[in-house]
Amino acid sequence: MELPDSEGPVICALGHRLLVAYLVDQGDSFAYVQYRHLAEADMTMEQLHAVAVQNLAALAEERLEVRQYGSIYAVLMGGTFEASLVLLEDFWSEWYSHLAPSGFVVAFPARDILAFGDASSVEVIGELNQVCQRCNGDVDHPLTNTLYRRDGSSWSPLHD
Repeated sequence: MELPDSEGPVICALGHRLLVAYLVDQGDSFAYVQYRHLAEADMTMEQLHAVAVQNLAALAEERLEVRQYGSIYAVLMGGTFEASLVLLEDFWSEWYSHLAPSGFVVAFPARDILAFGDASSVEVIGELNQVCQRCNGDVDHPLTNTLYRRDGSSWSPLHD
């Protein structure tokens, strides 16, 4: 099915096969932000992204929990936007940087699953791979079974 450009969802490429789509909570469901919405609001993609990240940070400050399981940490935030936290700079550079002194490696096999640990640990990498294997084909809104490592303020596949 082809849509006019204005009806297409706004999608931002982060690189390394990672994409960001923007959603609006409509109470009982979510709707994609479309290019026509940007035009109607006289907003750029950069402005939309900034507002979305601010909203995500506010949600995280209200709901975020990080729990340790074995050598990894599970991120809980209500069951919808956990994987989106890879976009939240403060989460990685300030709030939880002490948990991964050699850098972060993460798994986000679905939109509601985010786990992380220290990138230097073979045990962490093994446990994160197990998280992905347990979720393989058995989750709503699957994302990726690839583990990602934080490089500066961006993410790249652990085994590229």
